[in-house]
Amino acid sequence: MTALTPPAVERTAGPALGRQAWLVLAITLVFWVADGYDTFVLIITGRPALLDLLPPDQVSAVPRYMGYLLAVTLAGWATGGILGGVVGDRLGRRRTMVAGVALYSLATVLAATTGTWWLLGLSRFFTGVGIGAEWGVGTSLLQETWPERWRTRGAGLLQAGFSLGGLVVSALWVLVGSTWGLSWRWMYAFGVLPLVVVALVRRRIPESARWTSSGRREERPGLLRGASARRFLAALGVSVAITVGWWAVSSYQPTFVGGLVTDPRRTAFYTGWAGALYNVGEIAGCIAFGFLAEAWGRRATTLVFLAGSCAVVPVVFLGLHQAGPATLAQLVAGLFTGGLYSWYAVHTPELFATRVRATAISAVFSGARYLAMIASIVSGSLASALGGFDRAAVLFTPVYLLGAVAVLCLPETRGKGLPA
Repeated sequence: MTALTPPAVERTAGPALGRQAWLVLAITLVFWVADGYDTFVLIITGRPALLDLLPPDQVSAVPRYMGYLLAVTLAGWATGGILGGVVGDRLGRRRTMVAGVALYSLATVLAATTGTWWLLGLSRFFTGVGIGAEWGVGTSLLQETWPERWRTRGAGLLQAGFSLGGLVVSALWVLVGSTWGLSWRWMYAFGVLPLVVVALVRRRIPESARWTSSGRREERPGLLRGASARRFLAALGVSVAITVGWWAVSSYQPTFVGGLVTDPRRTAFYTGWAGALYNVGEIAGCIAFGFLAEAWGRRATTLVFLAGSCAVVPVVFLGLHQAGPATLAQLVAGLFTGGLYSWYAVHTPELFATRVRATAISAVFSGARYLAMIASIVSGSLASALGGFDRAAVLFTPVYLLGAVAVLCLPETRGKGLPA
């Protein structure tokens, strides 16, 4: 197994990006695209899947069941993230990432064969476990590989891969669901592709030299002690804002747009395009976040994206009442509410030491999903009670203000590099 350039050499190597750095970005980017696909496929196909799996007398409760499916996905994601972070700090980034990819790929394929909504939910739980286990170690591997000068930009590019996966599933659903009129099950069958990729490239994935040389068998510093504890809690606050805001608000936007369509035959068309445009905006936002964080600083950039999220959500859900304008507005919604996700890849790795980095950033990223799980159930139930996603989503918008307060409690890490 190939080792990467040690930290001491990396700091003196200048701005050059070596072959292994590009290899790590390419491999992790492919897996991030798959993450985005396997996450967004439920958001795009949730309604037709539930209409197929639920009895006719439960059609009016589709938003509530959608909340259940999102909740179990988040529960798996949170559980897998925490376990994957701990395992990644002990057994290495590479092996943990490969196992996570294999798990969520298999679980997604199994979702195509389910005959009840709760079996679909079970497969989604294990999909979440795999994605969560892979995320923290993949982020750590990239950050520990790229030279200091380029790390932030590389993190933005990596996070954009998740949005690219959402764009792929949206475009594919327009083709599969609208043009060809095929079942939603085909969308899950494509989940086999990451398993094929990981089988082909797993031996070429290098291990992080930072992790190898960090004394992984020595006693690790306590994550919940002193400055690390304060950073962890503040970062968790930012994570709650981003995660609850997305899963209780933004994740319903394609379904909301679909509800504005008067011709049922055009629902898949508008839903697919809404998801596609949201992800185009999210890709732009994720990449822009990485560059702006290097120019403005981590905290200032995060505050701008949080403020933009607070502003755009009421406009989309309460100000737009036609499918066309609401679909176009997804570009701006994706830019802010989706672009915020680059905060995880840019800021959190710089807050914690190498020996606990995967554990810490996985716990920050995934721990908030337990709250988001509850929020998605409440949001779905409110949508059913209030007659739509619009009012329910807006009720959760102030959560972005929590993120603004929490990020001000974190240190500015621009120019300081990764802690040893």
